[in-house]
Amino acid sequence: MKNFKITGFILSILLLGGISFADVNFSGMAGGSTGISGITGDNPDFTIPFNAFAAAQLNLGSWGIFRANFGLASKNLIGGNLFTGQDATLKMNEVSLVLTKSGNAIKNYFGFYFGTYEVVGQDEFLQRQFGIEPFTSMVTRNATTLSTGIPLYDNYGTGFSYVMNFADAPGVLGFNFYVNETSTKIFKINLDIRTAWTTKFLTIDLCGGLGAPIQNQGTGTEILLLIDTLYAHGGASLLLGNRYTHSLFIQAGIQDLELIKGSLPSSFDGIDDLSLLVEGRLYSKEFKTRITAYSLHKETIKDMFYLQDTLGVVLSLYSDTIPVKNNNMTMGTYIIGSLADQSLADVISGTAFATIPKINVYLTPFVSIPVADGEMELMGQLGGLDIINNLHFNFQAKIGYKKTF
Repeated sequence: MKNFKITGFILSILLLGGISFADVNFSGMAGGSTGISGITGDNPDFTIPFNAFAAAQLNLGSWGIFRANFGLASKNLIGGNLFTGQDATLKMNEVSLVLTKSGNAIKNYFGFYFGTYEVVGQDEFLQRQFGIEPFTSMVTRNATTLSTGIPLYDNYGTGFSYVMNFADAPGVLGFNFYVNETSTKIFKINLDIRTAWTTKFLTIDLCGGLGAPIQNQGTGTEILLLIDTLYAHGGASLLLGNRYTHSLFIQAGIQDLELIKGSLPSSFDGIDDLSLLVEGRLYSKEFKTRITAYSLHKETIKDMFYLQDTLGVVLSLYSDTIPVKNNNMTMGTYIIGSLADQSLADVISGTAFATIPKINVYLTPFVSIPVADGEMELMGQLGGLDIINNLHFNFQAKIGYKKTF
């Protein structure tokens, strides 16, 4: 905790100094989503979830950039959870200060941050470094931020980053050094290496590193630090093609792969801890088709706008060129087939089919409309659950909106 306070103090001093000596301008984004969700069967129920977020950015001229964003989530407004704090969370997602220094052939970025910082698998890092359009899968839209992408491993903590952006090449190279707490007596030191490149027909983002938990095994006033375990983590996003061609998109990531076994209990379950998404994209000017297969963690799925199960396939049919005044809107449908409470490891080992699996099917029409200089997302979903063993239904209707300012 002391390290967190020291880092926060240093970051505050740097920010105040930057505001004093730089031309400051402000930008930001805010939004949220809500809706209604219900289920039939032996135990019928319905809920009204609510999510909101706000992000702010202070551009300090050539000196640097300060960013902060937080999210608010409630599982069910019906029970008053948002107001009582029960099953409701307010989380500061990121506070960061990035200092910039330009050279003849390289632009240098020095970052100090709290929270989840430019995690691999989402669009933030590539958008900030290259200014490109989002390229991750539409079906992975997040209910809180209404952005897309999968956090391929958890890099939440307090840390320092360095990135060099090459002026004569479409790529960047850098590292993150950060610390996160896993319990009251254990915190983990992490070092990650990252590189990303973008060309006309290839976009790739790679990040991986090592984590070493440090245990305080002292008693009373005695301090005894122990490092005897080493973990690996990593992730990759790859797009072969671009937004205007047939293309293949792949994401894969892994968390806490134990390289050196120590005294800590292992939480790694082999391929069961692999996040994987493979998406084929067929392009035409008026109409798009995407076929997606995925195996994701429960913690990832719980924040999704469209997906409800950890393993499945999706057929996406949509058009994003439907004219609305001076803009285009997107309209289409997702047809989702999934296995409840299963993973890729269960399919490979055969345990997913040891008994008759719980197969779910969802029909999900959606529309994204430009409204008041922002974007509104509307969806309805009808699901047939456990269609072989005990057919029952669920439904969802959601609305989300986000706007930059």
